[in-house]
Amino acid sequence: VGLELVRRLPPVARQGEPAELVLELRTDAPHPVRVHLREVLAPELVAEPIDLFLRIPAGGRVEHRQPLVPRLRGPVHPAPSTLRVQGPSGLAWSQRSIDHGDALSVHPRSRLDGEAGLLVRHLLEHRPGANPVRRPGLSTELYALREYRPGDPLRSIHWKASARLRRPVTREDSWEQNQSLVLLVDCGRPMAALSGVQVPGADGGRVALSKLDLVLGLVLNLARVAVAHHDHVTLVLFSKEIRRVVRVDRRSRSLARVFSAVHDVRADLDEPDYLGAAHWTARHVPRQSLVLVCSSVIDLAGADQLGLALGGLARRHRALLVDLQDPGLVRHATGVPDDIEGAYAKVSALTLMHENHRLTRRLAAAGVDVLSAPASRLPLHLLQRYLDLKARRRP
Repeated sequence: VGLELVRRLPPVARQGEPAELVLELRTDAPHPVRVHLREVLAPELVAEPIDLFLRIPAGGRVEHRQPLVPRLRGPVHPAPSTLRVQGPSGLAWSQRSIDHGDALSVHPRSRLDGEAGLLVRHLLEHRPGANPVRRPGLSTELYALREYRPGDPLRSIHWKASARLRRPVTREDSWEQNQSLVLLVDCGRPMAALSGVQVPGADGGRVALSKLDLVLGLVLNLARVAVAHHDHVTLVLFSKEIRRVVRVDRRSRSLARVFSAVHDVRADLDEPDYLGAAHWTARHVPRQSLVLVCSSVIDLAGADQLGLALGGLARRHRALLVDLQDPGLVRHATGVPDDIEGAYAKVSALTLMHENHRLTRRLAAAGVDVLSAPASRLPLHLLQRYLDLKARRRP
């Protein structure tokens, strides 16, 4: 039987975002052909094999479109297709394996949901010029919204947004231009665990995001906003050593090269060297840069080293610790234990949270800002904090 199978996958897909697999079968047989097609693909793309039982009309073709939601980041080389063809008499099947030689890359999730997504879109649509001029009175261009703070002038309150959100909201009308932004992203053991965030998958399933998955998508969105506003952006991925450095070209309107450069980075089980990352920053980054250290504080030893590293950074730069709260830690600290092991876990979690509060106070005294939030609130809070730090006029 003359039978041809064509498999089409997109060259690039994004973790946790819809994609599509297209399968096309053609035959020149003078009679209908029944086939059983199995696609194992790869664990990055599907959790279970795809089984299709199809009937191809005589001399015709059949096309099947299968929705996919990639589960894991990285380069993907799908497995060969397995095709079983029923004979004309229906008494036997012949089986063959077809290697398509195709490949695709699964990039970090780029879409932010809710208010964070709306804020990113707004900031990308309202790009200030290279040399903005403050005009007297109310500006006609709105670049950022933030929480109202005592002392903000009444004319800076955005009344429509305040009514919609049911709390006072202030607008920022000017920006610091050509700032240097450094994003230090921990890719060590603290970031290997799940973040607690799940996004809809194919066939009603769910795709769980690790802490590193979540933070990479967030900092890449932050980089998009910064580049759109003429900032110099450097992305540094580290664990026990510097694993990757990506400098973003401000002239480029697309971050496709940056997504491609970091899409295959997975969290390892090494302890992150925060001091090493701080020393690299001191050697390679100009003074007075805005430096964000993105991690998840889950043990006392790591918190101590992180405090030393951030204290050193604060002497030369504006430093911000972005702490993604561990969902397991919060669950143990707030839950009611059922047994002695649960009681020990609760005490340990409460001790670590207490030490984190002490670390926050020490860092604040050293001039370091701290943002600690669960995964559900971190995107919006980080964008708002970035805008606060970047705004030329501060309350």
